[in-house]
Amino acid sequence: MPKARMHRHLTVLREHGYVTQDPRTSTYQVGWQLYLLGQACSRHFDIMSLAKPMLERLRDKIGQTVVVSSFTGSEVVVIDVLRGTSPVEISLRQGTRFALNSVAQGKIVLAYGPSALLEETLEGPLKGLTQRTITDPDRLRSEVDLVKRRGWADAPEELYTGINALAAPVFQADGSLFGTIAIVGSIHYLPSTADLTTIADLRQTAAQISEALGHQA
Repeated sequence: MPKARMHRHLTVLREHGYVTQDPRTSTYQVGWQLYLLGQACSRHFDIMSLAKPMLERLRDKIGQTVVVSSFTGSEVVVIDVLRGTSPVEISLRQGTRFALNSVAQGKIVLAYGPSALLEETLEGPLKGLTQRTITDPDRLRSEVDLVKRRGWADAPEELYTGINALAAPVFQADGSLFGTIAIVGSIHYLPSTADLTTIADLRQTAAQISEALGHQA
């Protein structure tokens, strides 16, 4: 790579805190942002190792794809996916990102994540992906209030036509939101009127993982 291009890349990384430069020697070292990113990745992998048996039990019982997600300032990020066993399989990739207003996991983040995040999201714009995506700020606020009251979220055909998801929160030891556990499947298997047994199984799994992380309900 040409030196000029490498210098431009390093300048951008330095400006964002991913590397630091010694003013005396001009050499580069790992920056605080890269350190924090590594720490976050390490925690996520530890959590996945801890949660895997519980997630597998949930997947085997319901037969649908189980998705573990965390979140950034404006998006849900898929961390891990356990493929379902039903005839119609929904497949997602690790690292896939979704807008907070378009998925059940995003509603969980808005309900249980940092309080400022909800207000920032409501300021918009709220992009619609299907005819059922919530793009009205007042309606989204009402939906988030509902999620807080019942402890779970759904999003029938709000991301993709014919697809639904049910999601529940996972908390860390300090009570902050780590992310979500979601069941994703065809609307045929996860109808818009959610099955109470499926919801109970999902919430129990999320609570078990939260407890394993040290959270006290």
